[in-house]
Amino acid sequence: MSEAASQTPLEQLRNARLQKIDELRTLGLDPFPSTSSRTHYSRPLVSQFEEFDGKPVTVAGRLVSWRKQGGMAFGHIQDQTGEIQIVLRRQTLEPTDPGTNKIGYDVLRLLDLGDFIEIKGTVAKTQRGEISVMADSLRMLAKSLRPLPDKFSGIKDREIMLRKRYLDSVANPDVRPRFEMIGKMLFAIREFLYSRGFLEFTTPIIQPQYGGGTAKPFRTYVNALSTQMYLSISHELYLKRLIAAGFDKVFTIGRYFRNEGIDRSHHPEFTMIETMTAYENYEYNMELVESLFRHVAVTAFGKTEFQVGEHRVDFGPPWKRILMADAVKEATGVDFREVKTVEEANQHLAAWKVEPAATVGHALVEAFESLIAPKLIQPTLVYGHPVEISPLAKPMRDDPRFVERFEIMIGGMECGDNWSEQNDPIQLHERWKQMYRHDSTEGEFQPLDYDFLEVLEHGMPPTTGIGPGIERMAMIFSEQSDIYDVIFFPMMKPVISQANQAIYGLDVQQQPESDVRKSAFGSSDIVIDLAGFEQLAADARLQPHGEVIALTPSLTLFPPAEGKGAASLGHVGVHNLLPGSAKVLVSVYRNQGKGELETSAEIHRLKEAAGETLLPVLGRLYPGMKIEWR
Repeated sequence: MSEAASQTPLEQLRNARLQKIDELRTLGLDPFPSTSSRTHYSRPLVSQFEEFDGKPVTVAGRLVSWRKQGGMAFGHIQDQTGEIQIVLRRQTLEPTDPGTNKIGYDVLRLLDLGDFIEIKGTVAKTQRGEISVMADSLRMLAKSLRPLPDKFSGIKDREIMLRKRYLDSVANPDVRPRFEMIGKMLFAIREFLYSRGFLEFTTPIIQPQYGGGTAKPFRTYVNALSTQMYLSISHELYLKRLIAAGFDKVFTIGRYFRNEGIDRSHHPEFTMIETMTAYENYEYNMELVESLFRHVAVTAFGKTEFQVGEHRVDFGPPWKRILMADAVKEATGVDFREVKTVEEANQHLAAWKVEPAATVGHALVEAFESLIAPKLIQPTLVYGHPVEISPLAKPMRDDPRFVERFEIMIGGMECGDNWSEQNDPIQLHERWKQMYRHDSTEGEFQPLDYDFLEVLEHGMPPTTGIGPGIERMAMIFSEQSDIYDVIFFPMMKPVISQANQAIYGLDVQQQPESDVRKSAFGSSDIVIDLAGFEQLAADARLQPHGEVIALTPSLTLFPPAEGKGAASLGHVGVHNLLPGSAKVLVSVYRNQGKGELETSAEIHRLKEAAGETLLPVLGRLYPGMKIEWR
């Protein structure tokens, strides 16, 4: 078997593009220059065409579509703002010039989808009315070695989408605005707090003692100090040190690491905005957090109503405020303030099919979280938590069994925890000692932090803080139900695809902790456009195995979307050009309908499109071979 025959389709494509890099360098052209002379982004040229009509511009971006028609070539480049068509003419495109790194019309065959290019030309409309840049010159900015996913269907495998968000962003540029808005949300948070007189500080991520909450930490080791340390589960105790140092209003937007579960609303690494304000209590923070959410909604997203799951949530009206005990009493008729023993409390929990609790206070929390919290859809501040679960909060004056603490509830989801800070070092020490057990599992209790107790013994004024989670806010404001859809780089178990093993010469035996699985482009089948198929075939990467090249239609129907009818995407499976049962799926047909589309009619049109495009190519490349539909 030849070396080419033993390679995966991805290896073959990659090798073909490596050869193009060699050809570019032989011509004296740099496939990876260090800079571009771009002057404009695509979106303004399209949206403000009248202003730019007939004017010279230089645009740059990724080549995402490409076709040649005799002496003309058409394509689209994609940049951060969108896409714009480029038009190249044999007669007007400047010739290849190593001095300026320009690529002439005669070597456009060295371009591939996915390449980053620069186009200098004039803005105009084509005869079909599409706003375009009529190219005077073309420069290569970065040669792509791997194929892009099919641009219309994009990436449908969710795991691949999460692992390769950069490809999802190219194939589905509609996801970009979501992450842009999250960036604007962070700016709006800072803008709001700066306007209220807060100072931003950077607090340690690697900490000698985890604290500020109860969560299982990640451990690390600092070689220079020969010391075990922890990744932060909270930054609260450092912000309090700043208050003790004399700063009255401080905040951090910090990274948090909690070695616990992963689900649709939890991620081991996340971001929170934490504040500390001196000389105020938790009631101050109720107003602060409500105003903060409303400011972010209006400033970053331009509205106050959002779709959270199945519910419409409005941040405009004043938020509801309710004691936790009152919320449970309203729903169940049981007032936990009147419950005297844990046995009595657990009897109530058993009647509601809720797991038993260790104390009356814990039972109240279990009842609230099981029966009430999921039903709090509109923004609600729930306050008055049991002291058993709130060692860092100050007890309420009228009932010290409860503390000055509140949680933000939106869409049935907890979105932040806030309280009046305990600044009495004696009471805090006693509370920590009551809760702490030396034989406890790490993360179950707030560990004894003597360095922080020393800070309090030097004195800290009345203080209160808030801690909304950034990802939870992002889920609400971007109307997403999965936290992984607001994290651009989510945490996932590492894998090495079979294709990458072959390409990089990796020995899986030497990497026992890595999974080996097939990726979208490392599998036996390959999805490609017609130009890529023709290039592979011309380079002898696709060779007949047998006497017949068999074709199978592959149609995907997309249901009507808002403001648009149904759509279809058609591929043709080309069999017997790869070893075994592997096939090449060639994209040949796309249709955007005005209403519903009928499957049999679309398959007929798909075959017609293949007859006009793919079949002539197969006849030319493989003369004498029998070609038939299955």
